[in-house]
Amino acid sequence: MSNPVFSEGAFEKVDRSYGADHMTVNGSIMKTFILGLVFVMTSFAVIAYLPNFYGSLSTVITASAIAAFIVGLIITFKPTTAPVLSIVYAVLESIVVTVLSILLNKQYNGIVFEAVTYTMIAFFTMLILYRLGIIRATETFKSVIITATAAIAISYIILLIISFFGIRPEWFYGNSLLSIGINAVIIVVAALNLILDFDFIEQGSSMNLPKYMEWYAAFGLILTIIWLYLEILRILSKIKSR
Repeated sequence: MSNPVFSEGAFEKVDRSYGADHMTVNGSIMKTFILGLVFVMTSFAVIAYLPNFYGSLSTVITASAIAAFIVGLIITFKPTTAPVLSIVYAVLESIVVTVLSILLNKQYNGIVFEAVTYTMIAFFTMLILYRLGIIRATETFKSVIITATAAIAISYIILLIISFFGIRPEWFYGNSLLSIGINAVIIVVAALNLILDFDFIEQGSSMNLPKYMEWYAAFGLILTIIWLYLEILRILSKIKSR
């Protein structure tokens, strides 16, 4: 779930021939709110109709996750598709996240509320630290976070591939202190990705990027928040299972 959206190459993908309107910070915030609303509404729909799919939940999760991954890649490499596909992405991710959350909440009652709370705390903490200038998106900071995020993404891919052969390393999937520690490091990296998100929105606005980039920025921000939430959900489940 790592976020490749706000790498330095993102600006190179911009097609500046799309209209005279420019990207703004307020516009990006509004688009993020819209995607969040779509996510929440889809979540309510999933909760309402979930009993009809109890026999095929694994299929629903897998199909939605694969579709979301493909849609996310299309948006990442072709930002002009963001105004439409970012909404599709929000719907697909909502299905995956909601089903996983419901299943985990049945196993550990209250875990979803805790995960949502900690995710919001992390989000607003990063926003405050960024606005106060305590954490700045310097070139060194960007390089370190992007490198760390890429390393995590590659690790996820490798772990996914070997899981098909029945190999599930205890240090990642287990609930040992090492596994929890690794999870905590990933959460820190995910939270720091929010700084890149905020910086991208400000830079895009100052560079007068095309209006459609507001949707691209919103997509990237939602992606990071979802990643952060899932990692927090995972570490809470590990702690509670000990």
